[in-house]
Amino acid sequence: MGAAKVLIIDNQDQYLLMIRDNHPHFGNDPDLPGGTIEDGESHEVAAVREVEEEAGITISLDDIELLYKGFDYSAHGIEYSLYLTRLNYRPEVVVSWEHASYRWLSREDFLKTTKTSNDTYMLMVHDVVSKLPIK
Repeated sequence: MGAAKVLIIDNQDQYLLMIRDNHPHFGNDPDLPGGTIEDGESHEVAAVREVEEEAGITISLDDIELLYKGFDYSAHGIEYSLYLTRLNYRPEVVVSWEHASYRWLSREDFLKTTKTSNDTYMLMVHDVVSKLPIK
């Protein structure tokens, strides 16, 4: 079992942050587009599929770079994978039923927001992104 999500950074160095819609465990916590890996699906394919489903953004496998893959942050033995895509435009975001809204944030605001999450996946995102070199 695993979860694959994508950190999307646009051409203005803004980070896409989704806001959950009354999730049973995480309420209205911050999130990234992505989700559960289906049977027979690779982490990469799941990440690309989930971005399309949850944010309406089409990316390809060639567009993503692995930032993290492991169990270190999971309290339930779920393998987390986090990918990065940098886009040379700001895509239109189409929010699915899983999220209430979204925001484009500066790196600093993104890190402040993810640091306070109740979701261990998003705490991993905070730690990984805080170590990325600033471009």
